[in-house]
Amino acid sequence: MSSLPTFVISIQKQGVLLPESSVAEIIPYEPLQRLEESPDWFLGLLNWRGLQVPVVSFEMLSVERASFSLVSVSSASLVIIKGLVNQEDLPYHAIVAQTSPRLVELSEEMLSETEVPVAKTEVAKAGFEDGIFSVPDLDYLEQEIRKVINA
Repeated sequence: MSSLPTFVISIQKQGVLLPESSVAEIIPYEPLQRLEESPDWFLGLLNWRGLQVPVVSFEMLSVERASFSLVSVSSASLVIIKGLVNQEDLPYHAIVAQTSPRLVELSEEMLSETEVPVAKTEVAKAGFEDGIFSVPDLDYLEQEIRKVINA
């Protein structure tokens, strides 16, 4: 019965489960530099540790016709995720969390199967606590971000 340190991240209408090892840092939300001619899901660039980090709305990228809003800027966070592929051109990217993510020791026994369809941005969906949570496809996220920043 092994467990994996995992961040539970609340986004607008659902949650995201992200292994602790993929997260570089979690910081309070701060204003972003918007890129002209970018899709709505691409929220802008964050100046973090001297780098320009792309920030996306996971939900807007996952669901057609979703909109982005923060419940409260004061409680929102930016989850900075380590790049997986070709880290020279995209070492980090970030998603917005509505509240501060919490770290749990997640074991397989804590998850349940769900019949909810998996979106193109996800590798899986799982029942956890009282909700349905997404396990993001970080490769897909990075591909979509590269399309925007290399355009």
